[in-house]
Amino acid sequence: MNAMTTPAGLVMKKHAQAILTPHAPLEDWPLEPDTILSGKPEARGYVISRSVDRKAVRGIWACTPGDFRWIWTYDETLLVVEGMADVELSDGTVSLKPGMMAFFERGQSSIWRIRSPLLKGFHALADEPLPF
Repeated sequence: MNAMTTPAGLVMKKHAQAILTPHAPLEDWPLEPDTILSGKPEARGYVISRSVDRKAVRGIWACTPGDFRWIWTYDETLLVVEGMADVELSDGTVSLKPGMMAFFERGQSSIWRIRSPLLKGFHALADEPLPF
């Protein structure tokens, strides 16, 4: 099968997809207003692929600076492409910066403090279908 490339840099093959993250066609993925602690964080995302049962999702997520609460309902592995954030957990803070890969286990509560516009690639894995 030949590759198809879109203006956003998306390459799709029968068994593989690739995208230039800074040019992904992000859609609004608003945070719940009652989770926002300070600032005006605006979240956007793009799903590059998902399993048929929607329990595994791979994509790109971006957010502008601000602080918000987050509880993981899925396991998440991420890789920071741009920006900086501190993620406060019950046992300490994880500081994220470009090139850093991290894993967050489902069930954890956190406070995200996004210091500069954040762009990350992610893989989410859940027991139930994911909403994105």
